[in-house]
Amino acid sequence: MELGLTGIFAVLFAVSYAREPRRMRCAIFLFGAVSSLTLSVIGALGTAVARRSDVAGAWALLAVLILIIAMVVLVAVMLVLNGLTMVRKEGRRLSNLLSLLLGLGILGAVAAAVGAVSASVVTDSVPLVLGVILLSLPIGFLSYGFLAYLLYSAVYQAITRRRSRQVAAVVALGSGLIEGEVPPLLASRLDGARQAYDAAVATGGHPVIVTSGGQGEDEPRPEAEAMAEYLRERGVPAAAILAEAESRTTQENLANTAALLAERGVVGPVAVVTNNFHAFRAAMMMRKAGVAGYVLGAPTADYYWPSATIREYLAILRDHLWFVVISVGLLSLPAAWFAYSLLS
Repeated sequence: MELGLTGIFAVLFAVSYAREPRRMRCAIFLFGAVSSLTLSVIGALGTAVARRSDVAGAWALLAVLILIIAMVVLVAVMLVLNGLTMVRKEGRRLSNLLSLLLGLGILGAVAAAVGAVSASVVTDSVPLVLGVILLSLPIGFLSYGFLAYLLYSAVYQAITRRRSRQVAAVVALGSGLIEGEVPPLLASRLDGARQAYDAAVATGGHPVIVTSGGQGEDEPRPEAEAMAEYLRERGVPAAAILAEAESRTTQENLANTAALLAERGVVGPVAVVTNNFHAFRAAMMMRKAGVAGYVLGAPTADYYWPSATIREYLAILRDHLWFVVISVGLLSLPAAWFAYSLLS
């Protein structure tokens, strides 16, 4: 049954990817195939052990459950430690607290679940376990989406790194200046854009490279200007650089760049370069903007990546707000009905 489900998810992923790889459904189907295959393998191993001895099968199942809980706790602890590092290096803004809050939330959820199951065993109370299962439905929905996003984001970037570099334009997305200069985060994007540009030139192409970013209220000059200067200093010909200095958001980056390329008569696929935590969501916005091509992810400091990735997933949830609200609401109904039945 599980292998059949794996096949269904695999076919859905293949069809979805062939039609449009820059959609969240690709992530959902790929993770469905991987998770169902994993469950099939675990189930087959458990069955093989149980055939030898029922007791051995029970111990194997317990060992798997303990291993899963231990891995979840380990990830939560790492998120908490990362959150503390993030706060120390970047300050106490809410966006910098995301990994810390998620880690604490996971630890609290694990403690509550283990406590409820333990109490149900001691008191022989089925409702406690059933309540935990029902409450986990909306949490499981959001967790599934996050894990699917993580997996497919990595797969998408691995694929785009190996794609043909014969593009008409390379676009570097802005991320903010510090005292008018290019900081390390933005430098990583620009270095990636320069590498993509050099690769396209090496294949015989004549691409342009677009620096895209406006001027923030606390910035003495537009990002695009500082980005273009950074590229010129590193050998990119000035004639190959176009500056788009009006955009303030990624969606504006892409829309304004598309208009700029159309004005200059540049036609063909575009390679957009941003940081790895932002790559897949940027690809989704690229699709919405009607820009053909793909996104390349540039390296990000290890300590910065977890909170930034969580922030990107929250932005994806916001972009699909009504679907998320309706789904979470429907999945919360069984728990609400169960609580009502206990209290009435």
